Amino acid sequence: MTGTFESQPGSAQAVYATLRRRFAEGEYAPGQRLMEKVIAAELGVSRTPVREAIGRLLTEGLVVPTARGVAVAALTPQEAEHLFVLRADLEALAAELAAERQARGQLAPARIDELDRAVEKVEAAVEARDPRASAQANLALHRAIGAAAGNPFLEDALHRVWDRIAVTTVANLDDPHWAATIGDQHRAIVAEIRAGNPQAARQAAKSHIEAARRASMS
Repeated sequence: MTGTFESQPGSAQAVYATLRRRFAEGEYAPGQRLMEKVIAAELGVSRTPVREAIGRLLTEGLVVPTARGVAVAALTPQEAEHLFVLRADLEALAAELAAERQARGQLAPARIDELDRAVEKVEAAVEARDPRASAQANLALHRAIGAAAGNPFLEDALHRVWDRIAVTTVANLDDPHWAATIGDQHRAIVAEIRAGNPQAARQAAKSHIEAARRASMS
């Protein structure tokens, strides 16, 4: 997404991509106001593309109108529950498809090695006790699994869910107990993908997301 912004400075699409990346990486807090002039100054663009990008975020439910502009949407407990249910099924399917592709010899060894490195980056960020960096590394791992599934429609659906639930991820990874458990869960998912075990990969991924849901709701 950042590359898109750099290649098309000033366009509404570039600004939108940058803001979507910020949502996905947990840079915004629930209820935080987003001001056109501030974003325009940060990105070195006029307010027009910022206004257009924010309009898209409004239609996607990532921001909500306020008396003075827009603010980052905060999930209600019920909305968070709905998203976790959807995420569990989507991520389970992604892991299953990735393992199927591995079993058919359609995943390059470098792709699996990439997943291992992504797991290690999450663990390093957790050990450094940096929730924001942990959330970003965690997202990179889950994105890599989504890409390994080889289904662009599934990947698009996952991106939409990740963007809405990113704030919850940052909060979870600020919990030392939860953060300490995710390494083994991530390694279990990747191990089953590497072994080409679709059903085991599916169950490992679904169990991981269900555990994340319980952590966020506690």
